[in-house]
Amino acid sequence: MSFNSLFNSATRLPSIPKIIEELIESLDDPNADIDKISAKIAQEPVLTTKLLRVANSAHYGLPRQVSSVQDAAIIMGFPAVRTLVMASGMVDSLEMPAALNKRSFWINAFEVAGCAKWLCKFQKELDANTAFTAGLIHSVGQLLMYSAEPAKANEVQAKVANGQERLAAELEIFGFNNCEAGSELAKRWKFPDVINIGLRFQNNPKKATPASVTAALIYLAKHVIDMLKDHPSKDEILTSLPSEIKDNPPVDLNAMVSALDAVDDFSGGIGLLLD
Repeated sequence: MSFNSLFNSATRLPSIPKIIEELIESLDDPNADIDKISAKIAQEPVLTTKLLRVANSAHYGLPRQVSSVQDAAIIMGFPAVRTLVMASGMVDSLEMPAALNKRSFWINAFEVAGCAKWLCKFQKELDANTAFTAGLIHSVGQLLMYSAEPAKANEVQAKVANGQERLAAELEIFGFNNCEAGSELAKRWKFPDVINIGLRFQNNPKKATPASVTAALIYLAKHVIDMLKDHPSKDEILTSLPSEIKDNPPVDLNAMVSALDAVDDFSGGIGLLLD
C-alpha cells in the first residue's frame, strides 16, 4: 500500500467525535466561546463522567470536588479540561490494531504528552497545551497504518522485537513511517499546522523548515522518558542527549535535568481514562 492510497479511501480514515473536532479548532482560536464548548461537552455523558473522575482524582488535588464540566473549567481552567476531554475522546473513538496493546500505546502517549507539557516550564513563551496535544497524538499514525495492513504491522512488530528501530522497520515494510502518516492524518482532522509539522519531524527536528519547536519538544520528551527507565544520573541524561537537542535546545536543559527528581509519573492522573 502506498502512502497516497492509505489516505485515498475516506472510509479507511478513523473519525473522531464532533465535540473533539470543535476542541481541535479551538486550539487555534483565541476567541473560542469557552462557555458554549463546555456546554457541548456536558451533553456527552461518557466524556463528562471520565473528565470528572480524573479531575477529582488525588493527582489534581483540587480544593474541592467538581461536579460539572463548567465547574471543572472554572477551577482547572479550560485548557486543562480541553486536553482531558480530547484524550478521553481519542482513547474511546480510535480503533486499536491487533498488533498493538491498547493500554501500553495510550500510557506511552500520555507520558509523552505530559512530559512535553512539563518541558514548557523551562522556556518562556512555549505553549504547553499545544505541546501536550502533539504529544498525545505523536504515534497516531501507527493506528491508521497497522489497522489498514495488519500483516505488515505484524512484520514491523517482529522486526522491532528483534531490535530494529521502529521507523526504519516501517519504512522498510510500508515505504513510509508513522510520523508521516500521523502528520497527514492530523492535517485531515484540521489540527493546527504547528502540530502537523511537529508530528512529521518529531524524530528529526533538524530537518523541519522552518524550525519546529513542537517537533523538538516531542523528540526530547520521548528521549527523557526512555532514559528514565534506567534511572540515570543527571550527568548521564545530559551527555546522552542527541545532537538534534544539544545543538538547538528547545528548553533550558540544565534546569530540566535538575527538576527531574520531583517527577513521579508524567502520565499523571490522566491514566484513569483507561479504566
